[in-house]
Amino acid sequence: MSQAPRSDANSSESAVLPQVALLGTGGTIAGVADTPLEQISYQAGVLSVECMLESLPGIEGVARIASRQCGNLPSEDMRPCHWAKLGRDCAQALDDEAMCGVVLTHGTDTLEESAFYLHLTMNSFKPVVLTGAMRPATSLSADGPINIRDAVAVAASPQARGRGALIVMNGRIISARTAVKAGTLDVEAFRALESGLLGRVINGRPVFYHSGEDGPALAGTYAVHAGKDNLPRVDVLYACAGMPLDAALFSLERSSGLVVAGMGNGSMPSDVRKALDQAVKAGKPVVRASRTGGAPVTDLEEYASFIASGMLSTPKARVLLMLALAEAGRQGAHSPEALVASVRRAFMHCREV
Repeated sequence: MSQAPRSDANSSESAVLPQVALLGTGGTIAGVADTPLEQISYQAGVLSVECMLESLPGIEGVARIASRQCGNLPSEDMRPCHWAKLGRDCAQALDDEAMCGVVLTHGTDTLEESAFYLHLTMNSFKPVVLTGAMRPATSLSADGPINIRDAVAVAASPQARGRGALIVMNGRIISARTAVKAGTLDVEAFRALESGLLGRVINGRPVFYHSGEDGPALAGTYAVHAGKDNLPRVDVLYACAGMPLDAALFSLERSSGLVVAGMGNGSMPSDVRKALDQAVKAGKPVVRASRTGGAPVTDLEEYASFIASGMLSTPKARVLLMLALAEAGRQGAHSPEALVASVRRAFMHCREV
């Protein structure tokens, strides 16, 4: 990793500052548009993390920065193989005893999925903080620089330790377990709709609302699968009026499990429900989530064979199902009943903590 430059006059003072790894992966935060007023049409994943640091005067007063470019792509192109690489890159940085935490710049479209994957697989007391931007770096009111600065402050804070993966944007500190993208254009794009914020960054200083001494729910649960890029395929089906049955059958033939973004409390057309019910009996887990963006999705008698996603968003339910399937295979749950039961336990555990 390369060190961000600092003046000799400040070198003795900064030597006592905490050290934070800043890993760049692309996204809008590294995006470039044709004009300063353009905030919608731009090319994501252009600028390097070193270039972004140049727009952060004073960052050397927050922490010593060890920066590295780990990729540069729009987050809609993120795949599970990229999650695995992010896990390996974060683990490598956290293994450095001098490093107190990691900040990962990431596109916002799939940020909640990458963050939840890291939350479930990173087995470290040190914080992993993800941040991004809703406006490109060339925007007249770019939000990327302050988001990076706030994320570094959180990663450097002793109060951030032991909380699992975090998302810091627009001054909000949110658990990766509960954060969802709830806006398409606003800088306040991420929210924790049911649980609320963990804290805020106020005038550059992280303020947490509770001590977090009980430890972060689910953090590191699937550490044994960290960095592995061969997770089982899980498809997402979007339920709607007139939903075609053949779309469900297509995914059933090719995936190891399904998540249905159901209507309301996870409902779906009866012909689709019957087909998926047969698939569950054959050992293919199906999780009911909701297309509403709200929660929770609860157990229903007519969907008894399905697994309710609880408070998890559809994308998060998919991440958990992929890891739960991988763990079921590792533990030798090969029979249809054992496989589905193992996955069901994982989701029940998620709903209880």
